[in-house]
Amino acid sequence: MDRPTILLAMSGQADTYVDALQRAGFDPITLGPDTVTAVPTADLAVVDCDLPSELVTTVMGALRSGRGAPTLLLVGEGSDVPEVAGSAGDDVALALKPMPPDGLVYRLQAMLIRTGRELPDGWSSWAADSAAHAAGQIVGEGHVVSVFAPKGGVGKTTIAVNMAVALRQQTRAEVLLLDADVGVGNVTSVLEVPYRMGLSDLADSPADEWTDAVFEQVVTVHAESGLKVLAWGTDPAESERVSVDLLLAALRWARNHHSYVVVDNHPGYDDRTMAMLAVANEIFLVVTPEVGALRNSAQFLELARDLGLASSIRVIVNRANHGIRVQDIATALGLPIAATIVSNGPKAIVASNEGKPVVLKFPREDISNDLHKVARLISQPDAGAEPVPEPVARRWWSRFGTRTSQA
Repeated sequence: MDRPTILLAMSGQADTYVDALQRAGFDPITLGPDTVTAVPTADLAVVDCDLPSELVTTVMGALRSGRGAPTLLLVGEGSDVPEVAGSAGDDVALALKPMPPDGLVYRLQAMLIRTGRELPDGWSSWAADSAAHAAGQIVGEGHVVSVFAPKGGVGKTTIAVNMAVALRQQTRAEVLLLDADVGVGNVTSVLEVPYRMGLSDLADSPADEWTDAVFEQVVTVHAESGLKVLAWGTDPAESERVSVDLLLAALRWARNHHSYVVVDNHPGYDDRTMAMLAVANEIFLVVTPEVGALRNSAQFLELARDLGLASSIRVIVNRANHGIRVQDIATALGLPIAATIVSNGPKAIVASNEGKPVVLKFPREDISNDLHKVARLISQPDAGAEPVPEPVARRWWSRFGTRTSQA
C-alpha cells in the first residue's frame, strides 16, 4: 500500500520515532505539546498520555469523530488515560513507556494487520535492516531458533521444551530455553525446574543494570538434562512489565553465552513476538493438520514474506498422523515440510503432568524419535530432512473446503 500517515502526538523529542517510521514506509506527522492547530487526518495515531490532558482530550476527540483512526496510547506510571480508551474497543490499544522506536513500528504493524490493512511499501527492507541491526548488537555465536505458531493449542511449547532437551542431549553444548510467551505461556508448567526468578523481576531495573551476572541469577537449570531455562515470570499481572528491550537484552546475553537458544514465542503479532522472530536465525513454524491452524499459518507466511523473514522459516507438522495429509499441507502453505511429529496424547499428557520431557520419560516412543529429528534440524543442519514433494503455491482453502480430520 501507499505510505500510511501516522499522527505522532508526543510529549518529548520524536526524532528517533520519525526516522524509524519513515524507514519502515510510514509518513509520520508530529504534533507537539504546544500545538494549537487543528488535528490533521491520519491513518493511524500514537498519543502520549503524558501530554497536557486538554491536548490529549482534543486529539482523541478529533480522532474519534468519524475518522476512525486506530490509536496507540503510550502510558507511563503517572499517566492519565483518557476515558475514551475504555470504550473504543479494538480501535485503541495501550503500550507502556518507554517504547523503543522499533517496538513502536512493530506495534503499528500489528494494528495494520488487525484492522485488515496492507503493510506499507518499503516495509520488507526496513525489517531486514532492523534485524541486521539487532543481530549486530547480539554479537555472540549462539544459534537462535524461535518456535512460533499463530494459533494456540498446536503443541508449540511442548515442542520447544522437548526440542531444547533433545538438542542438549545430542550436542552436550550449552543450550538455553527462553520463555518469551509472555503473559500466557510458562515453560515451567511442563518442565519441572527449581523456580528462581523471571524477567519480570528485572523490569524495574534500568537497562544498564541488565548485566551478565544479573541474567545468570535469573536462570534455572533442569537437573536431569542440564538444559538452562530463562522464564519471563509466572504472574500474568506482571507480563506488561516485560518490555521488548528487556527481551532483546536477555537474548543478547543468551546468544553470547550459549551455543543454542530456543525461544518459545507468544502466538500473536505483538511487538515482543515480532522482535523475537526478526532476530532469530531460524523460525520453526508449528502447524497441525487442521483447517483452522493452516489458515492462520498461511496468513502468517504472507506477513513473513512481506517482512523478509520467509527464508528463515521451517514448517514442523505436529500430530501429523491425523487429519490433512502432509503433502497437502506443503501444497497449502507453499513450503516444504521440514519435520513431522506423530500424535501420542496420553504419553505427552503423562510427561507434562510429571514436569518431565517426553524425550526423557518415553525415549523409545515414536513421538520422542520425531522430536529428536526436529532437534537434528539444528544440530545436524547438513543432514537434511526427509524429502517432501515440492509444493505448488496456491490458495489452499480452495482445496480444503471441509475439515478432514480422522481423529
